[in-house]
Amino acid sequence: MKSRSLTPLILIVSFAAGILVIGAIILIRRPSWLESKVQSKPYPRYPHEHLPSSEWEAGSKLAAVSYKLQNGETLAVVAKLRYGHQNYHRIIRLFNHIDDVDHIEVGTELRVPDMSSILAEEGFTKVAQEETKLILCSRAKYDRVVHQLWVLREHADASYPVPERVRQELLEAADDLEQATENLKTGRPGVIRPPLRLIGQLEQAMWGMRDLAEGAHADPNGYDIDIVSQRYALALEYAIVWARDGFT
Repeated sequence: MKSRSLTPLILIVSFAAGILVIGAIILIRRPSWLESKVQSKPYPRYPHEHLPSSEWEAGSKLAAVSYKLQNGETLAVVAKLRYGHQNYHRIIRLFNHIDDVDHIEVGTELRVPDMSSILAEEGFTKVAQEETKLILCSRAKYDRVVHQLWVLREHADASYPVPERVRQELLEAADDLEQATENLKTGRPGVIRPPLRLIGQLEQAMWGMRDLAEGAHADPNGYDIDIVSQRYALALEYAIVWARDGFT
């Protein structure tokens, strides 16, 4: 009687053990259908020379190291003029130690130097000098073609071919970010923890540009174009915060 009552339990245990073994085999062998989901899509590399620092502010319409706030202007307005996108207003606020953006008086003088000067003054370049060059060169390359991307999107109803020059600029910019993020993940003197938020924004910008290089029509309103610029601004803000926090 006891052996009969134990039979269903033995069968259940045997079945569960079999499932565990099969699962272990799947995880160990990593079949091709699973591998295809986790592998990165290969992209061609474009050997290229990096832009000189004099060309790193390609999106700027205001060449100045300081600016007096005019009547009716906001930090977002100044950010778009100086750095090419309104999302840099957070960097202006951070760099100028502004506590309350709703109470900035007209005539307030804002410090708005090149982004490379900001990163140097904040101490980011002290531990990431090469990465600074890669990030700012990549950003400049994107700013040089972003207007053309908007024009292409405006006249396209679906996926569209991207001119080879634009495609190359996008892939070069993505390559630079890939190298920068790989470097930032490695340990180095003076760094306690890698800047994960900075790395995350750069990687998202990298993949966004690679999608745009393929002419993917992800958003008819062009949000996928604009979000890349937003990610650059956020990444640079996180770079400053990381430096101020002692690279933790």
